Amino acid sequence: MSATAPYDALVAAHGLSPAHRLMVDAVAPGSRVLDVGCSTGYLAAVLAATGCRVVGIEADEHAAQRARARDVLVAIITGSVDDDDVLARAAEHGPYDAIVCGDVLEHLPHPNATLRALASQLAPDGRVVVSVPNVAHWTGRRALLRGRFPREEHGLFDATHLRWFTRAEARALLREAGLEVAEEHFSPAPLPLQAHFPSLAHLVPLAVRTRPELFALQVVLVGVR
Repeated sequence: MSATAPYDALVAAHGLSPAHRLMVDAVAPGSRVLDVGCSTGYLAAVLAATGCRVVGIEADEHAAQRARARDVLVAIITGSVDDDDVLARAAEHGPYDAIVCGDVLEHLPHPNATLRALASQLAPDGRVVVSVPNVAHWTGRRALLRGRFPREEHGLFDATHLRWFTRAEARALLREAGLEVAEEHFSPAPLPLQAHFPSLAHLVPLAVRTRPELFALQVVLVGVR
């Protein structure tokens, strides 16, 4: 099975996630965009619809083929973003107004070095938009309190994750890459017991705003040089 298959299925069933929407909102229409880990091109399709010129990087050849079939990317580069040759090929299409790393850095062995290399391809007023899962989310804490560090097909404990981030560590990641955090956003998720008490749903925005470390499922940061 393709490594991107579980996420493709989620997008197909439910549309873009709240984190995806936050990333799209952080990219100005008409931007030159590098979509890192573009998968089958579902995010690129939305960005292209706003007039963006999107170049994609994708390590999974099967997903890259499906992205090409969408015909929404100016170019797609197959390979891992931490490969120097892949970065060099991406640079040929730059500089970029926005570099989007949606739930990809946690899959890399040296995300800070890779992010620094990517940031060097920004236009003078460009921005990096990063989304990482928040391992300190209450469901992650609950699992640890139960003495478990599960390995799942997707989500906080995706078996392919090599790194884990809290809000503080996500901000540190950008600083270590030579970027200043210009914006910070949080992806919401259901509260404890919400499945049993649907009326709790109206409290989600307040909970995420006041205690993002506990209630944000993903942290979305915008970094500038």
